[in-house]
Amino acid sequence: MNWKEQLDKAVAAVRDAASSEKAREIASKAKSAATALVEKARTGAVDAADAFVEANRDPSALSVRYLNADLRVVSPAEGISVTRPDAATLVVDDGSGNGLVINAGAEPAEVTETIGTVIKVSDNTYDLGAEDGVNVVVMKS
Repeated sequence: MNWKEQLDKAVAAVRDAASSEKAREIASKAKSAATALVEKARTGAVDAADAFVEANRDPSALSVRYLNADLRVVSPAEGISVTRPDAATLVVDDGSGNGLVINAGAEPAEVTETIGTVIKVSDNTYDLGAEDGVNVVVMKS
């Protein structure tokens, strides 16, 4: 089998996995978890530490630890990226023009800029995009 056939086979396997029932189930659970977390934060039902613990309960959450930044991204959406454009800076982007710029070198790490439509739900919880509770970033305080 040549490299092109191997690549085609690998791409087909990834497509099958992404469209599988298990992937849809994980995305559905992530959306429910993110929506519930945002709602709790909006109503004041969780404080900063509890929001972080709550985000850690979702097995589909993306965990990032860099310098002083410890964050969880709870999102079923495609296109979420976390990049490091320069030393001590992280950027969380939802792929739709919404994001956070985080100074990971600060003690504690802090959001220095929001891009697009970002709602600060609580001291450490941000909702990227419209108020849908889907792309949620929770930072450890």
